[in-house]
Amino acid sequence: MKRPSPVPRPIARGLYRLGASLFLLLGMVGMVLPVMPTTVFLLLSAWCLIRLGDPRVDRLLLHPRFGTPLRLFLERGQVTRRGKLLALAGMSVGAGILYITAEGQSWLAGGAIGLLALAALYVVSRPEPCPQTVRN
Repeated sequence: MKRPSPVPRPIARGLYRLGASLFLLLGMVGMVLPVMPTTVFLLLSAWCLIRLGDPRVDRLLLHPRFGTPLRLFLERGQVTRRGKLLALAGMSVGAGILYITAEGQSWLAGGAIGLLALAALYVVSRPEPCPQTVRN
């Protein structure tokens, strides 16, 4: 994967570092909590580290469990069928919880569910890799 040149400005570098740390922390929380997404936060963390030119991104991209899906998406924009199904299941559960808990604020729940629907369309529209490409 061709990596962009590192961000030169100190403020931008600090924001990318903060984002990488925050997204990595949220991804780690998602590994433990079943409703919280993991891969999307690891993708965001990897993206921030790539923008920084930080070699620690390789630890994420070579991770035994999460490395393959991260590399597939970052290098080719591909998502496995299993990844799509898990993402859609998680979004459906989240939408259901939102619908149930948003008692007097249906406009807010409707907006959030609409955004989840757009995210679901994006996930479904991603190409799937050839079976030989995915080696878990």
